[in-house]
Amino acid sequence: MKINADTPQEREVKIVSDDGTWKSGSYHIYKAKSMDDIEPGEPTDINIADYLAKLIIDKEKLTSQFENSNLTSEEQEQIVAFVMDYTAPDGVY
Repeated sequence: MKINADTPQEREVKIVSDDGTWKSGSYHIYKAKSMDDIEPGEPTDINIADYLAKLIIDKEKLTSQFENSNLTSEEQEQIVAFVMDYTAPDGVY
C-alpha cells in the first residue's frame, strides 16, 4: 500500500495479518522497498529494521489501536482506512 501518495513523503508499506485473513485482529506494518518486496506468508518479525507498527482492528466495533508505532497520525489514519475498507477477492485472504 502507498501512504502519503503523491507527496514528497510518499512511501510503500506492507501489511501482514497475524492470522492471514483480512478481518478483525492484529496486523504488523513494515516498510516496503517496492511492491515486489511483499512476500505472501511472511512471518511477523517485529525485530527487523523495516518494522513500523502493530495495528489492532475490530471491524465490528469500528475501532483501531496502534502499538509501538513509528508512523505519523496521518499515516496511521490511511492504513486504518485501507484495512477497514478492504475486502479480499474470492479465494484470497
